[in-house]
Amino acid sequence: MSPHEDSGPPADVLEEPATPGSARGIARESAICAAALELLGEVGYDRMSMDAVATRAKASKATIYRRWPGKRELVVHAIRCRGPQPLDPPDTGSLRGDIIATLRTAHEGIGSEDVALLSGVLRAMREAPEIADTLRQQVLVDKRNVGAAIVRRAVERGELGPHADPAVFHEVAPALMFFRVLVTGEPIDDEFFAHVADDVLIPLLACSAGNRRDDQETSSSTRTTVPSARQETQ
Repeated sequence: MSPHEDSGPPADVLEEPATPGSARGIARESAICAAALELLGEVGYDRMSMDAVATRAKASKATIYRRWPGKRELVVHAIRCRGPQPLDPPDTGSLRGDIIATLRTAHEGIGSEDVALLSGVLRAMREAPEIADTLRQQVLVDKRNVGAAIVRRAVERGELGPHADPAVFHEVAPALMFFRVLVTGEPIDDEFFAHVADDVLIPLLACSAGNRRDDQETSSSTRTTVPSARQETQ
């Protein structure tokens, strides 16, 4: 057995089980999930073991296996519990201000331990589809509401056309943030926020509004002027 393999569920339960939902049970589960995420960030998914989680959480393996059948299920549950708090994009009165304020708020919620955890989760996504699905739900799907709110307000103010695509925000903004955090290590500061807003997001959002409008007008014109095959044969 390699140093990172688990010995599996213990044959005997040595620890008295806590009542599900009790204060003791909730505290123990929180400690186990926290230990799992710490190890995920420190050593990665491949090297993380249930034995190490038990040691870090000061819990028996029996307790862990009673709640989760394996490492994959534990990590998925821990990520769901650690999920980011809902982000309500600030309303500053302008598209540029909303983008900068939202990026700043998102960055302020990222600590050094979150960077390590994110790196570990991204590596784990290759090994466990359930982890990938959980991350997509929390980071991608849930964040669509942020971009939608920012774009909706900009359209109402007349800063963007009615066909502006909110997907531009949640596809581009996290990618730029993650690249700085995980790859270049460059500072994420007000200069970076202004660059993302002025040079990337605002031009792309304006372009998306114009392109979608032009596409719809072209499609409508084509439907009006081009006869069908049946009309041509009559």
